[in-house]
Amino acid sequence: MVKDKPEKKIGFDLVENVWDKLRRELSRITEGEESLLVTVFRFSSPSSNMEEEHEEGEEREVYLETPFVKDVKKIVKNIKEKFKAETHMHLHSSHGSVTFLLASTGDLLVDNLRGMVVEASKCEECTLSYIEGEVRIGEDIATLFYGSSANLTFILPAADGRKLQIIEAVTTI
Repeated sequence: MVKDKPEKKIGFDLVENVWDKLRRELSRITEGEESLLVTVFRFSSPSSNMEEEHEEGEEREVYLETPFVKDVKKIVKNIKEKFKAETHMHLHSSHGSVTFLLASTGDLLVDNLRGMVVEASKCEECTLSYIEGEVRIGEDIATLFYGSSANLTFILPAADGRKLQIIEAVTTI
């Protein structure tokens, strides 16, 4: 008689376990020191045609208050106030990027990053299309990450210090 392996359920418990593991790993790596989260969120307007904009010629930064720009600025203001992050925006009329800098301890960085992604996903006139970033301890890079508002991949040192480990975390259910 062959026993079937129990099926893994992808649900809230599994998602939370990954974030808990990530929290523990970043706490181990940072050893309680204050760290710097540097992340870039790339936004685009779901209603624009990017190809047309690029065909028109040279692209310049636009200071028009399009619905896209207004909404991104509103989201950035909320993140800046809620998480005490420094920001740098580079916006065009229908796409752009925002760099966030946030100093915190390792265990809080995970919660702050997750909260920032959730907040940025609330944008009505824009789509959070790509996320990338790093965690720095002083001048050293401790962790790299990239992905989308739905899934982030983290690359960080394993406990033995000789290997890298990859943790994939679902940000939304």
